[in-house]
Amino acid sequence: MLVVASVLLVFLFTYPLLVLFEIGTTHVFSAFAVPSFVDSIGITLLIATIAAAISVVLGTPLGYVMARYEFKMKEVLDALIDVPIVIPHIVVGIMIVLAFSSDYGINGGVVDTVLGATLAVTYVSATYTIRVVQSAVSMLDPDIELTARTLGASQVVVFSRVTLPQIRRAMANGAILAWARSIGETGALLIVAYYVSFNGHLSTPASVYIYNSFIALGLNQAVKFSAAMVLVSLVIFVVYKSAIRALPDARR
Repeated sequence: MLVVASVLLVFLFTYPLLVLFEIGTTHVFSAFAVPSFVDSIGITLLIATIAAAISVVLGTPLGYVMARYEFKMKEVLDALIDVPIVIPHIVVGIMIVLAFSSDYGINGGVVDTVLGATLAVTYVSATYTIRVVQSAVSMLDPDIELTARTLGASQVVVFSRVTLPQIRRAMANGAILAWARSIGETGALLIVAYYVSFNGHLSTPASVYIYNSFIALGLNQAVKFSAAMVLVSLVIFVVYKSAIRALPDARR
């Protein structure tokens, strides 16, 4: 039963991917000859990388706090962290525009900018980093940190020199999950950053570019851009995951 269930899910993961590459492989490299598509990949990789970095820098402390401390309204904060997973991402885009580019909130003019696109994908992706770090910290023996505190180390020193080295793999995994989620975002970007100024002219994030290709040119044209984007994402993802596995285990 376990094997059957596993095989069915793996089939669901792999079959559509194989069909995509079977149809799109012959034209996948022609996609890279389209300058507008190359720009769309560039803007997507840029905002996804920035979002991953922000998720690690800000999400790691929050994940630590959620794992180590009990406080009032923790359940509320715990629910808020999962909000980006729960709500439709079209709604996320509307919220970002309302909050940062309208008279209702901070009118920072983030629509159709790298900043706005980064805010949108960070919102939908940071949860993954927080949860991965929280899980990793929960599995650490707190006595190690308590021992360091009794020896006179401050909380900041304990966090930076004792805890962080032990969860660096979790942080790296959280970063790549946030990056991958950012790469795949479409809904929020359709609202916040349909076009972005990049390389001196307007471009669209890759997911929006592929959506436009599907709407305007049809399935056959969208396939080659889809296959090209999946290829780029998979190569980066596999190389990064291999690098993570090569990291020495700090607990040894």
